[in-house]
Order: sequence, then structure tokens, then C-alpha cells
Amino acid sequence: MSEPTKGFESHEAGRYLSFTLCGEEYAIPLLHVKEVIGYSEPTPIPQAPPHFKGVINLRGQVISIVDLRSKLKLPKMEVAPETSIVILDLAPFCLGVIVDSVDCVMPLNPSEIDTSSDIENFVKGNHLLGVAKRDKKLILLLDIKATLEVSDVKYLKDESAKAA
Repeated sequence: MSEPTKGFESHEAGRYLSFTLCGEEYAIPLLHVKEVIGYSEPTPIPQAPPHFKGVINLRGQVISIVDLRSKLKLPKMEVAPETSIVILDLAPFCLGVIVDSVDCVMPLNPSEIDTSSDIENFVKGNHLLGVAKRDKKLILLLDIKATLEVSDVKYLKDESAKAA
């Protein structure tokens, strides 16, 4: 059994939102999730980076939308009925990410999360918190904040300032 990764030892069990991209299961800490909504086509923003799909109006708030597949350099997929947008609270801004489908909210104990030295370099290089082992499946735990690069954060702040 591996040692708990930094950040997991502060609580007994973390809760994660599980979702699918390209047939693989991912999860993000629930504390970053504001809500999940059905897919609606974002309004494109000219000259935006390719992974920014545009903005949506969510109850009067303009939310930037990122295609998580594109951001993670995964193959493109057509929008399906189960395609969803996960609205994230990444203070000081909110952001929506497009996922293939949302599966469930699941608790994970630190003992279920592998960050052993065998995968440590892979985890650090791919913005992952670790790999969870659940029911003979592996679930990639995505560090959603680290997935956004400095240029993304600057772009979002600039867009938020324009919308205000």
C-alpha cells in the first residue's frame, strides 16, 4: 500500500466527482465543483486558445468554457446527450469544463489513492493527484487547478474583467 499523497492526509475521506473522457474515468475533488449542467453550445470568443470553446450565460453570470479533452490533448469527440459541463469554483473565477459524461460522487480514502514512486513522475507531469483503485478499475485523479496553465489563468482573468 502506498503512502497518502500530500494534501490527502488532512481529511479522512475526500469526495470526488467522477466523469468520463475518451472512455477513461477521471475524478476531481468535489470541493472545486460548483454544479453540473447539461451541455449548451458556448458562444465562441474570437482569437481564443483552441481549448477555450467560448462563454455561456449561467443565471446572469458569464462563464468561460474549456474543452477538457482538447486541453488534455485527447481525441475530439462529438457532443452526445450525456455530454455535460462541470462548473468549477477556482477562486477568484468560475470556469466550466466539458466532459463526455458525469458518473457519480464518490468518497475516496487516502489508502485508495496510489502515488507510489512508480507513478510519481507520471503523476507530476500530467497534472494528476494520483490514481485511485476502485472495483478493479483505475481512476485518474485530476488536479484541475494545475491543469490550467499560467496563460490560461491570465486569459480567464482578462475575460472576466471584460465581462464585468
